Amino acid sequence: MTCALWQVASLSGGWMSVDGGTLFGIVPKMIWGKLVRADRRNRVRIPCRCLLARRGKETVLIDTGYGGKEGKARRGMALEAGNPILDSLARLGVLPQDVTHVVMTHLHFDHAGGATRPDEKGNIVPAFPRALYWASGAEWHDAIRPIPALRRAYPQENLLPLAERNLTRSFEDGDEILPGISVRITGGHTRGHATVQIRTRKGPVLFIGELVPTHWHARELWTSAFDLFPLESRVRKPKIFARVLEEKMPIYWSHDPDAAASCAAGRKGNDLITEKIL
Repeated sequence: MTCALWQVASLSGGWMSVDGGTLFGIVPKMIWGKLVRADRRNRVRIPCRCLLARRGKETVLIDTGYGGKEGKARRGMALEAGNPILDSLARLGVLPQDVTHVVMTHLHFDHAGGATRPDEKGNIVPAFPRALYWASGAEWHDAIRPIPALRRAYPQENLLPLAERNLTRSFEDGDEILPGISVRITGGHTRGHATVQIRTRKGPVLFIGELVPTHWHARELWTSAFDLFPLESRVRKPKIFARVLEEKMPIYWSHDPDAAASCAAGRKGNDLITEKIL
């Protein structure tokens, strides 16, 4: 089925500095500190990686980074200036109006912030005016006008301009959004978090999202403090690792500072051993 095969490219949606203790959760700094260096404020510099899939006239963006809107996070997390995802797309010759679908693993600001942008008058508008914006039904439910405990996790300026223009679409576990692009709802990081599998000419690849944000988190028990359901993450990861090994799928990371993609080299118990390929 040649028509269902996609070309993919990893993109930067911007770099940010996050608290190391939050990134590695219950893992002590005496352990994670041997793997990655923190700054004097105990912050670790990590990217917000996105994925571009192209086939014919269809251009699909997986996650959007944090975008270009102003806010406290730009200073506190040392976000890049400008709009990193639009800059990354431009380097590949992709204009905002070329994007036909935006598929989001979940709707936290560092994955969905780039879905909207300020226009010349300062109004917040969809960043990709001809695209449909996809997330799981559970994720849209929790993110649009969320309960007070989740309000800060889901800035409404990233989401309401899409919903008000009827550009949002929901998927469920196992859905194929387009031929060759399918999603699986994993939970763990958020209730509606999903991974995205894409069929390419070299075989399937997996964008694993925040369920396993870096190759260091390929250890079964390593979860970040950002996970709302860490036990669910730990249960889900070995199942995904088994499928990755069986199908020889490269993993594309969301936040790994050293690798955009890795292959699965084996297992050690329920931990996945990876090797950088990109």
